[in-house]
Amino acid sequence: MGPITLFDKSFLQALSTDESVWFDNFFYPVIAPLFFIETLADLWKTPKAGKSAEDEVGIIAAKTPQMNGGPCYFHHDLCIQDLLGNHVPMNGQIPLANMRRVVRDDKEGAIAEVTPEAKAFQRWQDGRFNDVERLYAREWRRQVENIDLTVIERAMKQLGVSSKTCKTLDSALDLADQFLNGLTKTPSRFDAALEVLDVPSSMRRHVKERWKRKHRPSLRTFAPYAAHVLRIELFFSIALGANLVASTRASHKVDIAYLYYLPFCTLFVSSDKLHRQCAPLLMRTNQEFVWGMDLKADLSNINIYFSGLPEEVKQQGIYKFANRLPPESQGLIRKLFERHTPNLLKTPETVDPEKIDKNVHKKLLDEMKLWESAPMMVAGDQASAGELETMIIKRAISRSRGTWVQIGPEIDGDGA
Repeated sequence: MGPITLFDKSFLQALSTDESVWFDNFFYPVIAPLFFIETLADLWKTPKAGKSAEDEVGIIAAKTPQMNGGPCYFHHDLCIQDLLGNHVPMNGQIPLANMRRVVRDDKEGAIAEVTPEAKAFQRWQDGRFNDVERLYAREWRRQVENIDLTVIERAMKQLGVSSKTCKTLDSALDLADQFLNGLTKTPSRFDAALEVLDVPSSMRRHVKERWKRKHRPSLRTFAPYAAHVLRIELFFSIALGANLVASTRASHKVDIAYLYYLPFCTLFVSSDKLHRQCAPLLMRTNQEFVWGMDLKADLSNINIYFSGLPEEVKQQGIYKFANRLPPESQGLIRKLFERHTPNLLKTPETVDPEKIDKNVHKKLLDEMKLWESAPMMVAGDQASAGELETMIIKRAISRSRGTWVQIGPEIDGDGA
């Protein structure tokens, strides 16, 4: 498990299933809700020769990370929570979906259940789709096809944005920051910001009252994550008006939305040219953009290395024999580890099996069961800002993927 890594659909599509296994094993992937929607929408995409649309979706589903990471909350919901005063982490933590907060002995814990998305991806691998999913896929595809970016382009030009007034993407971001800073100068401008963020009318009064109680601070101070999303919206609109981003590709509107999830990762890997141009401008200094084809090449090298191991070793499951990056791997992945997770390159201390307390595993399971049965936090309770006492993440894991055994025979059932 390496750096927390946001990925887009273009990257995962380019991987072989075996390469995707190693991406899952050596990184901690952030699954943006948009990835789930884009994958499902391919049910209504014109399939390639020899494969049905269901086959194409099943192939992507089979590559989706299972072992590490997890789905992130939808950015719109996070914006609302941020505006209402519920803190959204902006330092590389994943706001995991399907999380419930519990209390036990006056201490807080969190239980992340297996998400509906994870269960859906498993169904899709077998070509099983619900009728409602097919309808949703068709509607999403229709919405994307009806996006008209020239409307935004014309609106920006009317505001004076053009290729003459804004010549680079850096300039577009500077203009976006100027717009953003002015959105809290008056109540009417603040209303406009809530409109762009699509805050439900039933909540706008509460948000605005909170803003006034806080003495009308800047949006970055008042709701940092909402400000991040709005900044991207403004940046993208200005880039369209300045002809720095083509208004002829409706898919750009979808692609840019992946950047809403940048605060929740250390790395962002993509094979999309728009991401390559824009993402580095919007990332923290301790973040890094990774070109998807470069990472794919190194994942292929790792796959070749592990394929050379004896068969009896491989049958143990990769979680046993590949829990560390091998010394033989000296490419891009090692460099990313050195820059972002150097501790994971240290040789772990060897433990004498004879000295392991045989009851430790049972005690751990008993403790987990106590936390799972603990009562949920009462609605309206404010979660503490401190560290959780415990976090339990449940996963749906296939025993095998591609040519690899993920879970060894000592674990019962089809997955863990």
